[in-house]
Amino acid sequence: MYGPGHVPPPPPRALPASVVVLRVLFAVLPLLSIGFLTWATMLRLAVVTRRTLDWILCGVSVAVMITGGVLLPENVETTQADIAVGLIILNAIAFTAYFLVADIRHDKVRLGPPAGAAPYPPYATTVPRHQAGYGYPPAYPQPQSQPLSQPQPQPQPQPQTPPPLEVPPQAGHRIDQVRAELDELSHLLRKDEGK
Repeated sequence: MYGPGHVPPPPPRALPASVVVLRVLFAVLPLLSIGFLTWATMLRLAVVTRRTLDWILCGVSVAVMITGGVLLPENVETTQADIAVGLIILNAIAFTAYFLVADIRHDKVRLGPPAGAAPYPPYATTVPRHQAGYGYPPAYPQPQSQPLSQPQPQPQPQPQTPPPLEVPPQAGHRIDQVRAELDELSHLLRKDEGK
């Protein structure tokens, strides 16, 4: 009600076309080469992100590819051939999926928030509920940073009694009448409890 209202989010930054083309090319490369070029996809990811994990996974991809190639016998109708081909294809699928997730995440981090984006969501401009307003105390105590070695006593707020209300003469008569009726009712209730 008091804030600026809902602000539509700014449009996201567009990736350059070359980045999208390279991502598609390197995602399709392992699948089209039946897993033999999975190492190239992981090499590109490791070069772009420069993370140790990606370099290690690139090495794992090369090792799995070499192992699958060595296990592949000349007779392709054996169980050993099925295991080798399955290993190579599984390598291609797993590392292609990892490549897409890591490359997209890397671009989101690299580009950052769009230009002109607010640092906080739009609702952060309103006054928080815990702040005191119009002389009222906060709804719950505010955390205060204090050193752990020396606890400091918190001052206790003094209860404030409201100023006495001035009652007009006619209202005073009505209050006396209500008091008398309440006293009479209280007396009757005590009498009933005694029976």
